This record gives sequence, C-alpha cells and structure tokens, in this order.
Amino acid sequence: MAAGKSLRVLIGTVGGQGGGVLSDWLVHGLINAGWDAVSIGLLGISQRGGTVTYYCEAAPDRSRRRTHSMFAMPGDVNLLIGQELLELGRLMGGGYASSDCVIVGNTARTYATLEKMPAEEGIFDSKQIFTAAHDLAPDRHYLCNAQAVVVEQGLSALSSNAFLLGAAVAAAVEGVDDAPFVEAIKASEINVKANIAAFQLGYRLVKEGRFPAQSGPEAARPDASRRAARLSAAEAATVERLLAQRRDSAELAQFVRPAVENLIDYMDEAHAAHYLELLDRLAGLPGVDIATLKAFARHGALWLAYEDIPRVAQLKTRPERYLQVLREHGIKPRHGVEVTDFLVPDAEQIVGMLPPWMGRIVAGVGGMLMRDFDKRSFPLRLGSTTVSGYWSLRTLAAFRGMRRRSSRYAHEMDLFKRWYDAIGAAHARSPVLGCLVAEAGRVVKGYGRVRDQALDDLWGFLDEGVLILERIQRGGGDVGAVGRAALKILASESGTRVRCLAALQKAEAEMGDVPPMLHAA
Repeated sequence: MAAGKSLRVLIGTVGGQGGGVLSDWLVHGLINAGWDAVSIGLLGISQRGGTVTYYCEAAPDRSRRRTHSMFAMPGDVNLLIGQELLELGRLMGGGYASSDCVIVGNTARTYATLEKMPAEEGIFDSKQIFTAAHDLAPDRHYLCNAQAVVVEQGLSALSSNAFLLGAAVAAAVEGVDDAPFVEAIKASEINVKANIAAFQLGYRLVKEGRFPAQSGPEAARPDASRRAARLSAAEAATVERLLAQRRDSAELAQFVRPAVENLIDYMDEAHAAHYLELLDRLAGLPGVDIATLKAFARHGALWLAYEDIPRVAQLKTRPERYLQVLREHGIKPRHGVEVTDFLVPDAEQIVGMLPPWMGRIVAGVGGMLMRDFDKRSFPLRLGSTTVSGYWSLRTLAAFRGMRRRSSRYAHEMDLFKRWYDAIGAAHARSPVLGCLVAEAGRVVKGYGRVRDQALDDLWGFLDEGVLILERIQRGGGDVGAVGRAALKILASESGTRVRCLAALQKAEAEMGDVPPMLHAA
C-alpha cells in the first residue's frame, strides 16, 4: 500500500476474542504516529453466538479535518483482518475488499452455532476461504494459525491478537514503524510483555518475508497416540489382549481399536468386551457386508460411551488437560494457575447416575420439595485447581465404577438394544436395509433435550421409515440411494423426523400413484 494513502480497515471476530482490544491498539497506534483515526464496533452476541465487526478509518495527515464513514462500503476496504477464519470469510464474501486489499487472518476455528447444530457434516469447508483470499489478494494475503505460532514461541494463545496486528501493520501501513503501536499496547496495560513480544513477532516475520503462510486447511491431527496415552499400563495391556485374537480387516480395524481404547477408558474391560461380542455377532450374520460392520463399529462405540456426569468429571481432572491450559496460555509449569469449572447438571442427569432404587427416592423427594424438580438444573462452580474443587470432581468421576448399576446405564442399554436388534431384523429382510439401520445410529448424539429429539428421530426411522423403504425396494426402487438421502436429512439436526419421513413418502409416491402423506411426529 502506497505511503500516505488513507486506511480503511474491517476486523471480523467472535465475541470474547478481544476484537475491541485489537481495534483500540490499531487506532491508538495510528494516532500515536500522527494519523487521524477513528473506529466503531458492531457488537454481536458474546462468546460464539454471533459475529462482531469493527471498522476503522484513518488518514496520515491529522491537520486536515475529515468526515469519516461509520460503516464499511463494499469494494472500499484496503485491510481485512480476521481473528477467526469463518469471520474472515464473511468479510470477503461481503465484497468489502478493494482491488489493492491486504488480507491478514487467523486460520484457527471457533465453530459457529449453525456448524455445531447438525449431527454431522456441519463444519464449513474452509478451502473456499483460502481460495477467496488467494483470488482477492494473490500476493497480499497472510493467513496462519496465529495461536499455534505464538504458543510455539512460549507466548500465551491470547496474544495472537497482537501477532495479527503486527502482521497487519507491517503489511499494510506504509511509512509507520512499530514504535507507535508498541506504545499503544503499553498504554492499554493488558498483558503488556507478552502482547508486545507477539506484536513484534508478527511485524518482524512479515517485514523479513518469513511469515508462516498457510495455503489451505490444516489436516486433522490423528489422536491415536493421545488416546492411547490416557490408558494406564494395565489398561493398554488389556487392549492388546482383547485385540490379539481378532482378524478384523484393516478397513474395520481402524474403527475397532480406537473404540476398544475409548470404552476401556470410559468404563472397563467388560464394557469393551461386550462391544466386541456384539460386533462379532453382527459379523456372523449371513451376507453381512463391511459397510454394516463399519457403521456399527463406529456408531455403536459412540453410543456405548454416552456422556454423563462421571465422564465429564473424569475428563476435567486429567493431568494433560492442565498441561494444555498452561501451554495455550504460555504459562510455565512452575507458575501457579487457577482453573474454575462451570457445570450445570440437570435433575435427570443427577438421578441417572444413581442406582434405580435410589434414583426413584431422590426423584420422589425432589418432586415433593420442588414442583418443577424434573426441569431444574443445578449450576456448580468448582475451582478444579483447589484441593476441595479437584477432589469434588474426582469424587464425581469415581461414579464411573458404579455406572453399570446406575439407572441411566440401564436405560441407555435398553435403547441401544432396541437399535441393535433392529439392525439384525432389517438385515434378515435385506442386507441394504440392515446397513441403513446401522447407519441410522449416527444421529444419536448430544445430551438432554437434543439427545431426546435425536432418539425420537431414530425411532421414527426404524418404526416407520424402514417399512417405507421395504415397500420401495419391493417396487424396484433404489432403496440404498433413497435411504441415504433420508438419513442425511435425519442427521442434519435433531427434530427432523417429520421431514425425513415426508421425503421417504414422496420417494414412494413417485414410484406409483400413492399420494405422499405426512406422518405425525
């Protein structure tokens, strides 16, 4: 960007990421350098409920009085900064970039609500964002995982904002060195040492042509070693013993090993052995194909490791979790850190971790004391780095050993058996139907109301959808394609039972003169 040219900056971020601080640093740094600069923020919902956008206009000659715009105009912004990759994509998709725009972005993802709602395949394909950045600014885009870069340098992940600012100043603000922005960071009195170091790192990497540019989405990191590291030596030996006599194909084994490791970590050897027994029973069905076995191996393992209070407490007290907190915030192990965990269990979750007889007593007494006991939640705030908080969580985690005797376990196993038996029954009529029923298990995720809706979706597919598919198959239709399309609807989000059945009825009607009828939910 030519020296002396005015600057129009649009910053896209997520609530809670510190976009306001970054905007203040930018404006005050430009003012320190003698520029005329103003900014405005359009605030969304905090944390990840909505986008937050900041717009800044600045000109190098403060002596001239100007009227600045209060909002960005499409095609007029010459510096785009994205603190989160999807937010950067929103700005580029809005057409704000000018022909000489510089694009600086953080490739780390904080998933949007709409991405997390579907049961599967809800994550946005970020390849499109990288392609757009390259097309809009072929030689002027700087994208990298800012958190990872600063953490590798021993800095806090929170200082990634300062890193992005340093890169943006070096790339887009000609005629101004780093000193005015360093002064702005000092004046803010926010983690000054780390933020200055991160700012200068970003500034230096761009100026020296060593910016760690990322050309595409990061490949998913395999978590096999991390998962195995959670197991004790005895548990790891148990995994090897359970798998030693198996002759699973490589295609199936990629699901079986992680499932066994996770189920032993979740509960015990017997739980994992039961899973393998069920898998082998399916494998013994005449004409069963690998797709059915893979579907059960994957979705069955996830169901058998349903999330409950003991599991949450177990994960929150793992040593590696605290090490991750230290690493992400650039804190040395010798330094103290306080971690506060917020849990909001509801009455159903609390009763579910108790034996059935005790759960009935607690539910009865609770109902007498509180009319809405079954709808109540009980917020907990535990300092998990304090002695009392840590051992409170460890006590909850110890209920893992009682899980098999809990009312929630009995209920989940009844539901699980209903799905498992339906796989065998459908397979007896048609291997394709059996495979579709096994695939339907993928919709059972989440907890609370979302899980209840997902189960209702599943039962709708098993009780009504499979009958429609059977009729379509008898009529010569492509039952596999129709069934997969219906499951895609079912997996898009919880509560889609009616839409799924309507799609199946429509497919059936298109084969003849039967009018589509919408089943009641």
